[in-house]
Amino acid sequence: MARLHTDDGPRYLQIVAALENDIATGKLAVGQRLPTHREMATRLGLSIGTVSRAYAIAESRGLISGEVGRGTFVTGKTPQLGVTEIGVAHRGINLALNAPPATGETQDFARTMAEVIDGEGLHALMGYLPHQGLEAHRVAMADWVSTLGMEAAPHRLHVTHGAQHAIAIALRLLARSGAPVLTENLPYSGIMSLALMEGYDLRGVLMDRHGLIPERLDAAFRESGPAVLYCTPTLQAATGSLMPLERRAEIAEIVAHHDGWIVEDDAYGFLPPGGVRPLSAFLPERSVYIVSFAKCLSPSLRVGAMVAPEGMRDRIVNAIRSTGWMANPIMAEVTTRMIENGLMARQVQAKRAAAAERTEVARARLGPALDLMSDVPAFHVWMRLPPGRAPVGLMAQAAQAGITVAAPTPLQPLDTMGNGVRICLGGAPDIAALDGALETLGDILQGTEAMSLV
Repeated sequence: MARLHTDDGPRYLQIVAALENDIATGKLAVGQRLPTHREMATRLGLSIGTVSRAYAIAESRGLISGEVGRGTFVTGKTPQLGVTEIGVAHRGINLALNAPPATGETQDFARTMAEVIDGEGLHALMGYLPHQGLEAHRVAMADWVSTLGMEAAPHRLHVTHGAQHAIAIALRLLARSGAPVLTENLPYSGIMSLALMEGYDLRGVLMDRHGLIPERLDAAFRESGPAVLYCTPTLQAATGSLMPLERRAEIAEIVAHHDGWIVEDDAYGFLPPGGVRPLSAFLPERSVYIVSFAKCLSPSLRVGAMVAPEGMRDRIVNAIRSTGWMANPIMAEVTTRMIENGLMARQVQAKRAAAAERTEVARARLGPALDLMSDVPAFHVWMRLPPGRAPVGLMAQAAQAGITVAAPTPLQPLDTMGNGVRICLGGAPDIAALDGALETLGDILQGTEAMSLV
């Protein structure tokens, strides 16, 4: 492999580049076995961790493939990338979908799934099981929810087909078609599609850097009367704002005063170290608290949990029955075991570290355009556009470079958060790909706006 140089960037990226070059020039043949991580580290005078990181990136790019018990082998070349007028074209880097970055969850999932398949309890998971979820699953998930600051007895917790399923159930039980539903003015896209399907009158409440503005929420309730508030107080879905505890208490007081309800989506509640007391904990008797395991483990699990007042239990059980009978018990079993065997906690630590690393890349590449709403690193950040720049133009130019970005649609046209787009950091396959995409995005921002869509 080509010699590494101290002035050519991070060593792990130099290793990847050297592998790409050696494969392209034929120095490494397809099927050829590479040195082990330890052997390569010794040869290059680097740490095993640096080599392991390089091998992981190379595998994500399709350069190599590791086989347990056999070694790591060359699999082929990366696709050649073209060049556009605004820089390097990227291979479909998606900065619009808020996916969690890869942190080895595939291996953890495979290990746990193998234990489930090889164990004696698989047959018991193959039949029709309780709509609310098995008690063992609810106990483990209630314990997990408690680490996020929401105390919940297992009989008040319901296992669902992910958070979106839980949100849909909660709103169906609390709001009829045509009824007002209050939410952040820059809302989660899933609530917009749900409102369109169910016919809710979705009304945006203006935000500032700390989330919902209490005075605006109070005014919205006075206009709507008793209504449901759907919100994401922790690392808000568009801006990444983190609502302080004092404001959470104030918001809960406003909801209670107007006989409203809270549907809280705490998808990112695991990211703040030590947790943040959920909004629902300030008003548990009029709140439905929802968590997902998509961001901390994997979206493919399709497992979520909702905690609701005891008086809603029978209605929620019937709603789960009528919309899917039960959440997938095998995936719920995998989730439960990962909570119990410590792999969940390990993944949380890894996700936090990945969020911090990717946020630093965004900070370096986007500079003053990046408007971080919180000190807690997340999988998404808010980027303000210069005066006169429209999101549609940025999206068109980014698309020409193979980068997908999207701007949330404000429910009220004049939004206090200003003209901006959400940049999702987890979808890029590795740090190098994210760095390149954000560098190109930064160049677009600093350049002249090209012709927009006509």
